[in-house]
Amino acid sequence: MKIICLANSFKHNGRCIAGIDQSGRWVRPVSSSKKRAIDKDTRIIDGKEPQILDVLEIPLHAHGPGDGCQPENKLLKAGQWKKIGRVKPEDLLKYREADSIILHNNRDHVPASCFRMIPTYGWKSLQLINNKNVIFEQDQNDKAKWRANFVNSKGTTLSLRVTDPAVCQRLQQGENISKDCLLTVSMAPGWSPDKRTPKKCYKFVAGVVELN
Repeated sequence: MKIICLANSFKHNGRCIAGIDQSGRWVRPVSSSKKRAIDKDTRIIDGKEPQILDVLEIPLHAHGPGDGCQPENKLLKAGQWKKIGRVKPEDLLKYREADSIILHNNRDHVPASCFRMIPTYGWKSLQLINNKNVIFEQDQNDKAKWRANFVNSKGTTLSLRVTDPAVCQRLQQGENISKDCLLTVSMAPGWSPDKRTPKKCYKFVAGVVELN
């Protein structure tokens, strides 16, 4: 399957890869491991990490485990990944969506219980949005991590953790990232710190593409 890579994101001890196929549908390749992360030996192409904007050819099954909220998941097949091209940032504009609702609501998470009330065909865990005033700041609780802060078209302020390794490295080195960018917002399966606390599906910025 061919996809435009829009995320190569931190995920446990591996990475979360996601992109858009030729028909404009989101695809998230996942492994059969419990955490679904893609290990280094699988994803490296000619000694390099897949980059956002790369066009990748990845052997995938037609379906994958939904993990409670992720209909985009496709299980990996055995085989070599290939890079077959690249696109320009402006080529992605046709795939952007309105940001008035970002992955089901205007909060930084969705209660996992909500997905028991939504038909599977209504699930969504990836969205590409364009915001012209994104502010990147260090996480006050962990200076090694970064957050993207922005106001959506409904006037709601969102602060989402950034898990794009390339952008995090640039920010850590003191580089400026454009305020006008495309953000790949992804949502993780339900998580809670203990068995008494209801699970939440947290959102994060898994990919950043600067437009100016």
